[in-house]
Amino acid sequence: MKCTQCNMGKYNQKKTPYIFLGETIGVFDALVCNHCGETLFESAASDKIEAEVKNKGLWGLRARTKVSEVGNSIDVRIPKNLVQFLSLKKGQEVIIEPIDKNKLQLIVN
Repeated sequence: MKCTQCNMGKYNQKKTPYIFLGETIGVFDALVCNHCGETLFESAASDKIEAEVKNKGLWGLRARTKVSEVGNSIDVRIPKNLVQFLSLKKGQEVIIEPIDKNKLQLIVN
């Protein structure tokens, strides 16, 4: 089958590692383009990947939070599941930098 991404290569069946949020979830059957590396996981593999991501507690880490005011500063609360995932500790220093007008990046040292 011709690659849908580059239209030049062909897909080969391979065992391919799947990484989600920096953690290896496992090795699964996939179709990988021999030209550009485009990877397609088949339905059965996708179901296994989703189940394993949920099992590891990595599914649904996105959260809504509110901005509040503390003294002369603005405070953004980070939900507990994200605190645990990032291994944040009270008093720990982090770097916050803008990505654009609508995004902030939090860098944990």
